Amino acid sequence: MNCNSIETISKKVADMDEYLRKLYYENKLCKKLWENTHIYHQIEKRKRQEQFNVEDHIRAVVYSMLSAGIQWNRVEKYIEGCSGEMPLVDKVFYNYCPEYIEKCNPNELLDKIKEMGLASISTRKQMEALIGNGCETGIVKIMVEWGKKHKSIDDFYKDIGRDNHCTLIKQLSSNGENKLRQLGPALTAEYLRNVGYDLAKPDRHIRRILGSDYLGCSESKETQFDEAMEIIYKIAEKLEKSVAEVDYIIWSYCADGFGEICVKPSRYSRKEPKCVKCVARDICNINDDFGLNQLQH
Repeated sequence: MNCNSIETISKKVADMDEYLRKLYYENKLCKKLWENTHIYHQIEKRKRQEQFNVEDHIRAVVYSMLSAGIQWNRVEKYIEGCSGEMPLVDKVFYNYCPEYIEKCNPNELLDKIKEMGLASISTRKQMEALIGNGCETGIVKIMVEWGKKHKSIDDFYKDIGRDNHCTLIKQLSSNGENKLRQLGPALTAEYLRNVGYDLAKPDRHIRRILGSDYLGCSESKETQFDEAMEIIYKIAEKLEKSVAEVDYIIWSYCADGFGEICVKPSRYSRKEPKCVKCVARDICNINDDFGLNQLQH
């Protein structure tokens, strides 16, 4: 097994970016470019030191919840323009006005999400977590309270996260007084990115491709969450790109409906990896018959 250096991996990520940009321009898929994503615009907003209110945070939670457990193309069709926003989803949630959402019935929201084709097996529990179920306080009410007790939700996050993204993610996703229900580490990272925090969200695609069987950034077949976060941070530093952009490049290179190069067949897709087209095949550790047969041809 080859253990590749950050410098070597970084060069390959730059090649992935070049490949994806060419693919999107040639196929008129510019909406998929990094600079046209919702997360990019939110990171730029934070760079401008603009404020994020409670409504912004609630929307970020909803967007992260709806990104989980379903094919991305079901979400993507509701994205309008180059802002990455989903106006029809925003309308369902009353533009995230806390007073309106707290009065909603979780089942009614679930039905509307089902009608849009955005529901997953987790949606019912997510809506109950958002609004509350009588026994436990909902995320909306918790965020309103955080905003009242502190100068802003972001100021509260500075206190509990100690300016460390991994610490903040653990505070919000692990069992404890600041836990946000139905948000594990990956969805918590996605939520924070949706309000402009420049960090990675190492999902199964990224943790697999960074692992020992593929790019060899780790001794594990699937890198652990914190390890993947650190690897992506180092690549971003080397390429002088945002951490979230590097995460997006690697994810897009693998994801169905995007690059579709380093794919893994799943219940959602039976597509095969395209090893012969892979810009990182010369450093990849994959020992897969399909990939080797492609390369031989």
